[in-house]
Amino acid sequence: METLKTKNWYWILIKGIIMILLGIVAFSAPGGTLLGISVYIGIGLLFTGGIIITTGIMDRQILPHWGWTVFGGVLDLFLGYMFLAYPAASISAIPFMIGFWAAIYGFYVIIDGFSGTGNAVMKVISGILIILLANVIIFNPLLAGMTMMIWFGILLIIGGIYSVFISFRLK
Repeated sequence: METLKTKNWYWILIKGIIMILLGIVAFSAPGGTLLGISVYIGIGLLFTGGIIITTGIMDRQILPHWGWTVFGGVLDLFLGYMFLAYPAASISAIPFMIGFWAAIYGFYVIIDGFSGTGNAVMKVISGILIILLANVIIFNPLLAGMTMMIWFGILLIIGGIYSVFISFRLK
């Protein structure tokens, strides 16, 4: 099996660790700290968006779908800005924002699965799981509102595990 090597694999590892840590925070935070979580999510998305954009641009010669990588980073930057600029308003919109972000990320992971590098089955399964959870959040906002932090934590942890897995495959 062909292994893709890159000198910037550690950026993807850092992104995965941040996503896992944010997922743990989402599980442990009570509902009353949702505003604080919104700010932390915004900071995390800004940071990971920058990492994703940097990785996409620096590795554009070896990443077959580097444009999608940069697009995912721009989406993370935009959502991070929205979380930070409008934290009180984002509380009511968080289920839809998280669901939309997760759906885009899930499609990105599936598209990456068909790139021919790495473990395609792991990528496609991760993408499908992320999209299924995104649909639960988007199309059932009452359920999402009651269990939002749990669902978001699951999404972040799945995405983080995927990123950590991929980073070691790139090493």
